[in-house]
Amino acid sequence: MLKIIILIVVGFVIYKIFFDKKIENNSTTSTDDSDELVECFSCHTFVQKSECKWTKNGWLCKDCQ
Repeated sequence: MLKIIILIVVGFVIYKIFFDKKIENNSTTSTDDSDELVECFSCHTFVQKSECKWTKNGWLCKDCQ
């Protein structure tokens, strides 16, 4: 009986270490994505999202608009 309890506790600790942190990192991302780099659909260069325009095909940089 003691071995089962120890196995459950060890499994819970491993879950908390490896899987619980990934969920925390995804939820703590900032909502301000202006510094994020995106690829231009036309010329395939990476520019800041704040300098692009979204179209139905993807992001377009200022030069390709």
